[in-house]
Amino acid sequence: MKILLDGRLISDKPTGISRYSRELVKIYQNHYGYENVEVIINEDLKEKPFKDIKTKLKPFSMINFFRFHKFLQERDAEVYHSLYHSNSFFKDKKKKYITTFHDIGHKILKGKIHHNYFKDILVKLGIEVIIRRTLKNSDIVVSVSETTKEDIKSVYNYNSIVIPEGINVILVEDKEVECLKNTKFFLYVGNSRPNKNLKFLIETFLTSNTEYKLVLVGNNNSLEINDSRIKSLGFVSDNELSWLYKNCEAFIFPSLYEGFGLPVLEAIYKGSKVYCSTGGSLKEFSEKLVKKFSPHNGSELRYLLENTDKIKFDEKEQLEELGKYTWKNIEILTKEKLFSKIY
Repeated sequence: MKILLDGRLISDKPTGISRYSRELVKIYQNHYGYENVEVIINEDLKEKPFKDIKTKLKPFSMINFFRFHKFLQERDAEVYHSLYHSNSFFKDKKKKYITTFHDIGHKILKGKIHHNYFKDILVKLGIEVIIRRTLKNSDIVVSVSETTKEDIKSVYNYNSIVIPEGINVILVEDKEVECLKNTKFFLYVGNSRPNKNLKFLIETFLTSNTEYKLVLVGNNNSLEINDSRIKSLGFVSDNELSWLYKNCEAFIFPSLYEGFGLPVLEAIYKGSKVYCSTGGSLKEFSEKLVKKFSPHNGSELRYLLENTDKIKFDEKEQLEELGKYTWKNIEILTKEKLFSKIY
């Protein structure tokens, strides 16, 4: 059987969907054989441990969404799996279509995508067209969490199967961040987009009574921070990030909505305590792994910040829970829940 995987979001940058896509490629190769799996890509990649087909057609361009149908028709495959929420406007009826949805946060949060009013309307309209046509064309829809499954059912009335994401294990040599030597700190990793709820974290932290500092990692240039208790590092290397996870008091994840919440698992795997919100799928994580707070209730997060020295986790219980999210287990679930339905 010939398999065609849509990996146009695969990149040399370590994004969540790129890592997810690479792992799914491996799972397909293990099951159907290397020679029977082809991957559609947009970029010239440094690492391509798969047979690739390159195209200039971008995944979220409305024009390319129409043109992609012809591209798919020309490919010799029985199964086409898009590893994110876009396939083509028309369907090649000779192929079985599978689509993975990571979230539909744009519908749940209902916030602005673009600052310009008219562009915001056009962008949202385009996304809706892409998602609705993608769902209509899909023979099987995969959701990465129960929350995403429920959201798709509630908003679009489509059923899906749940196969979670796995932990991306990146083994690197730790590199100490010199400016944090002998510093006690909480850690936030991410950007400052509204759904990440970073402003809430900062405001709550500044009203808390704690001796710890707050360290921010990622693209947070849009925020003006003028307080010595908060340090923004911008982007750091994987080596430095590994050190930060292992040396922080706790990793804070205040997001308003997440389709899965992979950073939480990666932080725990690296040795962090994690305090996360109940936004979206984050509420699904076991209390054995995290302590939770409402993303709208500063007093709940403030309590965790001020009482962090008393908060402990059972390492054995955490390892057992993390075991559910290894890629080995995800491969087993994929074979049971997805491959058994293909043919």
